[in-house]
Amino acid sequence: MLEKLLRGGNTQAPPELPLVFTLANEKGLRLDQYGTPERAWGFLSHHIRRYPQDLRAHTQRILLAQGESLQDRLAGSLQDIFIALGNAGQQLRAHLLELTKSQLNADDTNFFSAWLEQGSAFAGETMKWRMGSLLASGQEAPTASLLHIERSQETAQYTDVMAEVVACLEYGQIDTARELLEAEIQSGNTDEAMEQELVSIYQYTRDKERLDAMIKHLQEAGRDLSPVWLEKQQESESW
Repeated sequence: MLEKLLRGGNTQAPPELPLVFTLANEKGLRLDQYGTPERAWGFLSHHIRRYPQDLRAHTQRILLAQGESLQDRLAGSLQDIFIALGNAGQQLRAHLLELTKSQLNADDTNFFSAWLEQGSAFAGETMKWRMGSLLASGQEAPTASLLHIERSQETAQYTDVMAEVVACLEYGQIDTARELLEAEIQSGNTDEAMEQELVSIYQYTRDKERLDAMIKHLQEAGRDLSPVWLEKQQESESW
């Protein structure tokens, strides 16, 4: 479910790209089949124009831009994933900033650090175009994102928690979806689908700390753990 929703595109599915990828092993995300970095860049840029919320493609493009021939596009590539995620994906944005900041100039490092820390309260020029960006509007004053999605909270109706979780994932609000699932599972109002979805989010965000904390909570509450919890806890040792 998480894989389907985060890729966006309701009428045509994007090319198959596994959602879950290990950021700790960035080499596995690099593209070798396109011959040159410039060709790989062109492929990823075309893909992101069609599917601007494909986080794996964004991450690949950032890693590609770390190469010498494309390094002038690194800040713009990082800007695009910040725009695509909005206030979601805090850990992913923090990881990518940490990974690239040694190659950014001081102004860009300070800019992205402040954006990450302040979130929606950030008053910086988030849509000012940087070399390599596809999603920035070019406006140098604070403005609406090109990915702004009209969604009225007053009119949104949810039949159950999972429906709300699905809506959150659809709009890239991964952290909100996680919090909803955590609250339900901690209160005992849960089922296998909810647990599987929460475990998938932990795996996707590589959030071993939260996974361990949830397992501890369930054990202390005397709850029976389904195999998926312990399997993912074991896998998380390599995250």
